[in-house]
Amino acid sequence: MEVSPKKLILALALVFILGILFAFVNGLYTQKEGSALPLIVYAVSAVSLILGGALVIMFQWKISKMQIQKVVKILPADERILVTVLLENNNAIEQNKLVALSGLNKVKVSRLIKELELRGVIKKSNLGNTNLIVLAI
Repeated sequence: MEVSPKKLILALALVFILGILFAFVNGLYTQKEGSALPLIVYAVSAVSLILGGALVIMFQWKISKMQIQKVVKILPADERILVTVLLENNNAIEQNKLVALSGLNKVKVSRLIKELELRGVIKKSNLGNTNLIVLAI
């Protein structure tokens, strides 16, 4: 899963603003109480940021998976078989294994790979006597 540069900059800016807010609250607390914020406040904040980030990543992963499943449903039956095999094998597989796992013949798989590659669904790279097929979506 890739993170767009805009989202990354926004996240860093929000964390920076959170740090400024902590400094501001610490200054107010220090003036009123005469001591700095307790360390537990910073610990709870750090744990909250980590848990929040983990939740965002998990939901993004789930949304991406659902989008891929929707795309797979609109593919023709033979292409759907190849993409499903790729998804089950961590988005990359050798072409000869793809032939074996898909149940389609070698010529049919080669033609389907060529069509999917032209549409940008997969990428093919030379790997000795076979090709490495990688899902590009």
